[in-house]
Amino acid sequence: MKPALAARFGFLVNDVSRQYSQQFDRLARERLGLSQAQCRLLAALAWHEGEEPLSQAELAQKLGLTAMAVATMCDRLAAAGWIERRAHPEDRRVNRLHIKPSARKALERALAIGDELTGRALAGLGAAERAQLLALLARAREGLLALDAAGGAQP
Repeated sequence: MKPALAARFGFLVNDVSRQYSQQFDRLARERLGLSQAQCRLLAALAWHEGEEPLSQAELAQKLGLTAMAVATMCDRLAAAGWIERRAHPEDRRVNRLHIKPSARKALERALAIGDELTGRALAGLGAAERAQLLALLARAREGLLALDAAGGAQP
């Protein structure tokens, strides 16, 4: 007997995420020359602007990636002129990351790609259904965050 995975929350959320990510990655590479992971990194830096600049280690933690993966991405993004590394004024072993103006423009285009892809993915839903879907997913996210804050799911 095959399990009815298509009706399970975890399967659906992961499968939608996987398929969305693959489509976004393809479009971002074609149109921007950036991967989805690089767009996420730039978005995290832009979101954090105006605060103390993030180090590579802090950024890795925020993105849920290894420090080595972030260092490799930062190497490529710095070489391409999207970000700038600056030594921490008190600890020269630490690099602070700064997004460059060209990356802000690319990030705006990446957000437009995301909007376009979302529109195409949800084309079969009306405006009220789209709003309801987003509200329900936000509530599910809040429930998971509450579990995390309470020390994890109970067996």
